Amino acid sequence: MRSIWVVDDDQSIRWVLEKAVTRQGFSCRTFEMVKDVFIALETDLPSVLISDIRMPGKCQ
Repeated sequence: MRSIWVVDDDQSIRWVLEKAVTRQGFSCRTFEMVKDVFIALETDLPSVLISDIRMPGKCQ
């Protein structure tokens, strides 16, 4: 199954995007922090990654 990952610090945006993605038949994984995405990328790759470009904090 194709997966879409969403990374955003705003919980309500993650929730809306997750609902929209899953209604279209994709699996969805959400992340609040960029560092968690990097950890997940060590073992899995999404088909698509949707990211907030103004995330607080550092990328690494």
